[in-house]
Amino acid sequence: MKKPVAEKSSTSKTASWQRAYRARMREQGLVPIQVYIRVEHTELLKTTERILRETALPSSFRPLEAMSAMSHPWNTESLNDALIAHIAETGEALQVHLLRGAEPVIEVICPEQGGLALHMTSSGVRIFVSTVLCHADSVTDRNAFNDACLRLNPINPLSNIGLQSTPSGDLYTVFGELSARSPLISIVEEIHVLAHNALQATDALRSYIH
Repeated sequence: MKKPVAEKSSTSKTASWQRAYRARMREQGLVPIQVYIRVEHTELLKTTERILRETALPSSFRPLEAMSAMSHPWNTESLNDALIAHIAETGEALQVHLLRGAEPVIEVICPEQGGLALHMTSSGVRIFVSTVLCHADSVTDRNAFNDACLRLNPINPLSNIGLQSTPSGDLYTVFGELSARSPLISIVEEIHVLAHNALQATDALRSYIH
């Protein structure tokens, strides 16, 4: 008899979080719009949605550029150089460093998010962006924490929470992916969205971390 009660409670909590998410969107003056597109344009729509959530479009936003994919995919080094040039041109509040090794990694520091560090790599097919949420050893109740992470993912659909094995132990990370042929403006927007979602996740999951 207890199982249906637990399932009902779980469903109720998910519905409550979804209502809270919709309420936050409305408070920001955002409205839901239903559109029908081809599946291959899904990533472009996500990028455009992020940009159109802002009260003013960034000066670097050029619709025709955003609508066309890169003819040559980014690799980690070329993306690092492009980000450095973008920061120099726009004064973007980001710091970028290339960490060289067997596989180079771009470290992006976000001063406006308290110095949050993100890491980016490009395989030539996909660009992977991630940041550490917490060390698994710092979680008080792993089962409850995992459940909370799964429930949080649908609320922040543009980023995901995952578990990564490292020599120093398991790490929970917030991560996102996009095409290696994405225009630079989409990649910069992904950086900002991931940093924001990482801070939101940290705040939402704080009670599980000691």
